[in-house]
Amino acid sequence: MEYHRALFWDLYFLLYINDLPKIINKISTPIIVADDTSILFTHSNQIDFTENINMAFETLNKWLRANELSLNFNKTNYVHFATKRNMIINFKIGFKNNFIASSASTKFLGMTRNNNLNCNDHVDSIAKKLSKACYMLRNAKTCTSASSLIMIYYAFFHSIMSYGIIFWGNSSHSYSNF
Repeated sequence: MEYHRALFWDLYFLLYINDLPKIINKISTPIIVADDTSILFTHSNQIDFTENINMAFETLNKWLRANELSLNFNKTNYVHFATKRNMIINFKIGFKNNFIASSASTKFLGMTRNNNLNCNDHVDSIAKKLSKACYMLRNAKTCTSASSLIMIYYAFFHSIMSYGIIFWGNSSHSYSNF
């Protein structure tokens, strides 16, 4: 019953915000997955980049007011992704004296990325989870059959290790932890 209720609310949410991507996609790339919304901005010119962010945020706030919604500033943050050659600049993005906090990293679809676009934080997180899975396997091997151990391995180790590996598997940081 809980699954159906959650599915209903996810569907309701998607129907409710169905028009949001259309109003901001000219200057940004909105990504909506279940009940999580991310908006990506790219521009080589810093001034145009800042103007696009402010325009999209103003449009977003108008849309929120029209739909009797509000932005939860405690759960909203932004990450300015940059390469080593580009300087990271903190922006003031806000509405009515509420500002979105800057963050050094973000989690998107279960994968952590920091503002330098490397996988160090994600690999550290995976290493902790795999350490727990190894502990579980070590303790279970004395009292379970081989087939049960294989199921435990696939459920608690392999699933963690293989999720998103195409994105983080080439990280130089991943070699130092395993």
